[in-house]
Amino acid sequence: MTNYYLCPMSNLSQHIDSLIKKGGYKQSDIAKAIGAHRQLLSSVIMGKRELSMQMALKLESFFNLPEGKLIKMQVENSISRYKYNLKTDLVKELNKVNAFWSYANVSADNISDEELIEKTLIYLDMKDISKLFELYKRDYIRMVWRENMVIQGDYLFNLNVMIAMFYFDIKEPEQYLRSTEHKLINKKLRKA
Repeated sequence: MTNYYLCPMSNLSQHIDSLIKKGGYKQSDIAKAIGAHRQLLSSVIMGKRELSMQMALKLESFFNLPEGKLIKMQVENSISRYKYNLKTDLVKELNKVNAFWSYANVSADNISDEELIEKTLIYLDMKDISKLFELYKRDYIRMVWRENMVIQGDYLFNLNVMIAMFYFDIKEPEQYLRSTEHKLINKKLRKA
């Protein structure tokens, strides 16, 4: 996983830096005004350290920001980092099993969400599949599965039965798969 302390400036860091520059302040001036060490403030701005609740409230007061704005931004950054790391882990595992044999240089930055979902469902185990449900909404995963995998019929039938039962709680999965495959094929024929 990517080490948080090596990440580039986050939206929060950039926002604080921008507030300081727009106000024409120096970091040392802000640090002094809020009663913090300049090095600590600098570490927060560079994304090397998380913002404490105390510093967040003091900065919000200093810049007249709505209460909780900076902490909310920090949480959103943490979620984005976490999801990016999950996606990177999945791509790494897919590369290990040669799921991208016909592609060059697949990474978390250049794989589509649909491709990641489909390849993970086909090639990886349940531990990795569960990561999909942290990355994407259940309905989106189900839609990608239904539209990209169910239509493949017998080729992925047994896998699709397991996915239907275990991940989407579908009763009578065989009937569901046959019916859905038939509907999708007819839909594609009408479009052609």
